[in-house]
Amino acid sequence: MSQSELDAFARFCTGVLTTEDGRPFELAEFQRAILHDYFDGRREIVVLLPKKNGKSSLVAALALWHLLSTPFAEAMIVAAARDQAGILLRQVEGFVRRSEELGKRLKIVLREVRNEALHGRLRVLASEVDTVDGQLPTFVAVDELHRHKRAELYGILRDGLGPRKGQLIAISTAGYAQDSPLGALRQTAHGLPGLVRDGAYRHVRSGSFAFHEWSLSPEDDVDDLELVKTANPLVPMEELRERYESPSMTPWQWRRFACGIWTEGEEPWIEPSVWDSLADPTLELQPNEPAWVGVDIGVRKDTTALVVCVRRAEKVAVQARILKPPARGVLPLERVENEIRNLRGEFELRGVAYDPWAFRRSAEMLAGEGIRMIEFPQSPERMATASAHLYHVIQAGHLIHDGDPRLRAHVLAGVTKETERGWRLQKDPHSARPIDALIALAMGTLVAMGREEVALVPRVINLSEV
Repeated sequence: MSQSELDAFARFCTGVLTTEDGRPFELAEFQRAILHDYFDGRREIVVLLPKKNGKSSLVAALALWHLLSTPFAEAMIVAAARDQAGILLRQVEGFVRRSEELGKRLKIVLREVRNEALHGRLRVLASEVDTVDGQLPTFVAVDELHRHKRAELYGILRDGLGPRKGQLIAISTAGYAQDSPLGALRQTAHGLPGLVRDGAYRHVRSGSFAFHEWSLSPEDDVDDLELVKTANPLVPMEELRERYESPSMTPWQWRRFACGIWTEGEEPWIEPSVWDSLADPTLELQPNEPAWVGVDIGVRKDTTALVVCVRRAEKVAVQARILKPPARGVLPLERVENEIRNLRGEFELRGVAYDPWAFRRSAEMLAGEGIRMIEFPQSPERMATASAHLYHVIQAGHLIHDGDPRLRAHVLAGVTKETERGWRLQKDPHSARPIDALIALAMGTLVAMGREEVALVPRVINLSEV
């Protein structure tokens, strides 16, 4: 890179581009830090920034510059969904329409901006569109990578850069799943030698890859607005304060979108640190202890989970048995039945809570063998009760687990859904992450701590009878 090219782009922004409020689009110092890597020729740049810090404007400006300066440009801005693609397209078109110079040089056609003199085009696409495969772009901007549904899309776009020596810049807010493509990229970047942290700013450069992140750490005081401001280089303090005080701002939104802190689940129901604080790696459930079991039967490709709950005074100790289905087909119910029989041999089994929708015939057979089965329909009302009960047990510190990472993943993958009967736990509609052990935990904890009396009769029991 020559510094002159970055300076030329900065002059283009202030001299040609006008924002919606009629002011010149001026680059901030933190934006120059990002652009240094772009104009230095790095092929792949990943940027994580809280909301309201000018991501869309910067992407639109950079895409237009590429279109104006590159012969035969094949530029793309790829959004996570059609609505966001529409917003980005309006941002690009707005810059063009507000500039007499750009209006003369560029032509807007449907969802494209064309530079006919240099035979180039800029397209704004939604990630669900299948037209990106096989393309050979010269420039790609990926917006909100954490929301993209197709995990392989980023790789397709990155690998398509090679033949024409293109560049990719991905700009996103913090995500909600560490095992997502963006989460994996972030963890890789954090592990690279040379990572530098300057307050809320982290950055590293390694070969053709560069990474920039503005975020607080999970243990930071997210109520300290002066500290939060360090992760928001473009947001005025007054605007931050208004968002913080807004009744519609949830704690999870504030942590992710204002502080840049990754959460587990798009709208997580508990803090990961709260769950982790309840772990006791030395936990052992003793033979012949009175135990209750919650069972959640997987459907099709879902896992099946059994969670053993042992009441110990005011606390409940839990361990999970998670059964994966075969690569093709579903898990045989016989395997679940045998697992329950094995648990009867290990503990004084007081009751097994199950949803009759998928397990009724098995439950009737097990009840015939003397195992106490508790019918627990996963209706909104029942699950609202179980969800709220589990939440209060966890928040009060009355639950102990052994730190099983599989159980942790299931628990933290759950999100909340409001119903007429109250909120309940459910699977994140934007993710395929399983929560079967979480549902089994909610069922098992409820019967272990609040419904002991229903487990005294050796037959199939309807929980609504008590």
